[in-house]
Amino acid sequence: MTNEEILKVLKFHNLCCKLKDTIRSGWKRWCVEADRVESVAEHIYGTCMLTVAILSANKDLKLDGNKIIAMMALHECEEIFIGDITPYETEKMKTKKEQGRLAVEKLFADFDMPNSYRELIAEFEDQITPEAKFAKRVDKLEADLMIYRYEDCVNYDKISKDLLNNEIIVRAINEGATCVGDYFVSSNQDVYDDMFKQITKVARDYYLKK
Repeated sequence: MTNEEILKVLKFHNLCCKLKDTIRSGWKRWCVEADRVESVAEHIYGTCMLTVAILSANKDLKLDGNKIIAMMALHECEEIFIGDITPYETEKMKTKKEQGRLAVEKLFADFDMPNSYRELIAEFEDQITPEAKFAKRVDKLEADLMIYRYEDCVNYDKISKDLLNNEIIVRAINEGATCVGDYFVSSNQDVYDDMFKQITKVARDYYLKK
């Protein structure tokens, strides 16, 4: 490699390392007051490990695990430039997909970005293939599991009334949700298939009763 090529690699790595220091914005919004909460990079790691675990435990799933793990890593790269936007930020969500596409192009600007990377990111966003749908469910599941783990650290007195009055949360409460983890799971029911719904039911008891 030439020094110029090496510098491109180092620049790319330096940009990606920003996600190690970017705290997941949802935990701030939900007033998680733990000594330490996860970064976006740690969330990516969690989704990759969940993918490995679920595909290892369920041999009936005929999915390309390597493709899914690559999707999990790549689709979060947009957050280097646009930040971690939550589903409750209605206005920002309207432009998130286009902003994300431009952010990925910016990240790979120094490279002749392989079409396979673009295709994987687009595949995740378009949600057409079984791998893309699985990846999105794992992405949601990892957040659901983490908020159950953080339950003892949630300061309910500080949660914004505007957030609690969000139609997504109101619907969850009306359906019997009693904690933030339940709010998350309820809001993801339209994304989850039966297997993921079963995982969240078992996970609720596993984390809240520990």
